[in-house]
Amino acid sequence: MASDSRVRRWIRLGFIRLILPLLIIALAAGGYVWLTQTGPIPPRADVAERAWRVDTAVVEPGTHQPRLALTGEVDNPDRLVVNAPLTARVARLPVDDGDAVEQGDLLIALDRADYEPPLRRAEANLADLEAQIAEARRAHQSDQQALEIEQALVDTAQRSLERTLALQSDDLASPSEVEANRDALNQARLALNTREERVATFESRLDSLQARRDAAQADVRSARRDARRARVEAPGAGIITERQVATGSRVNANEALLTFLPRDGFEVRALIPNQRAEPLLRALARDEHPAAEAQLLGGSVALRLMRLAGSASARGVTGLFRFEAPDRSLRSGEVIRMELLMPAMDDTIAVPPSALYGNDRVYRVRDDRLERVAVEHLGSTRVDGAERALIRSETLTAGERIATTQLPNAVEGLLVQPVDDNEASP
Repeated sequence: MASDSRVRRWIRLGFIRLILPLLIIALAAGGYVWLTQTGPIPPRADVAERAWRVDTAVVEPGTHQPRLALTGEVDNPDRLVVNAPLTARVARLPVDDGDAVEQGDLLIALDRADYEPPLRRAEANLADLEAQIAEARRAHQSDQQALEIEQALVDTAQRSLERTLALQSDDLASPSEVEANRDALNQARLALNTREERVATFESRLDSLQARRDAAQADVRSARRDARRARVEAPGAGIITERQVATGSRVNANEALLTFLPRDGFEVRALIPNQRAEPLLRALARDEHPAAEAQLLGGSVALRLMRLAGSASARGVTGLFRFEAPDRSLRSGEVIRMELLMPAMDDTIAVPPSALYGNDRVYRVRDDRLERVAVEHLGSTRVDGAERALIRSETLTAGERIATTQLPNAVEGLLVQPVDDNEASP
């Protein structure tokens, strides 16, 4: 019995320990609910929409000259490659790669001992042929004179034979005398035929000698040309590049020695987008050459668009620009940034670059809210010395205002507070 009562007591204690925490939690929850329902209600706060402060600019369509940014490469199509006219040794080479030279400066000289002997041989051969032609003319004159004499000798021998035959018929001449006269006539005729052949073939022999003389004259001219080319002077002001030999080197005929870049031959080749090429073609057709500016070694240089390349690609067409005043700092292959002054365009709008979003849209301000407007970006321009983006749009009209503050969250309908309006308000 005692053990049963002890068990019942432990059961009651365990039940109380289980129920008591649940009662405490229930009482706490009920108290929280009662407090929230019977406590005072706080006033409701209204959240105001934020207005973003922006600068604005007035739309003023007009005539502007776009400035198209380009990247060009300096080139020199008038480069002169100096080649060796013959196999020779380099006697003098006073210039080095990168040197600036003026007209008349010596660039390279080959050894005279290598080019003078061929010239002397060619001149001697020509002199010999001239002498042969003169001798042939004199011999022809002598042959013409001898031809008359030999014809007379034939006539005399013919008459002598006829007399001898007449005397033989009268038994006054022997057969041996007849044969002797006949031999004399034959010899005279043979000499006459030889002389006639020499006279008849004179023109062909003279033509052959004259042809050989012409070839000898060509050899002399070639040797003299090589002799002149063995000493090369600068044809004008320019720069030396690609020097490939040194003093004392032995070079072969037609071997490249160095390259001369004339200073006034430098130009810039820059790719112009296809959509910008049409107004330039019209300007060039009117013999107008749009100006351009480039930055070179910290200074500004002036250029002119002279022509467009004969072929184009999907990316654009290459424009060829000439320097207005080329100087010593120009180097072939140099990459430069430049701005091309395009022909003036009507109904264009100059806006601060910050007004442009994604290169094809701006935001108009109406009733303090942004309205997205699609535009055509035509490049850049300068207004009173300040950089401006040049746009065109059929939607924007004069007098409207566009936002010029670059907002990271600019969207259609965004509430804004124009700075000009805020400053004007009392």
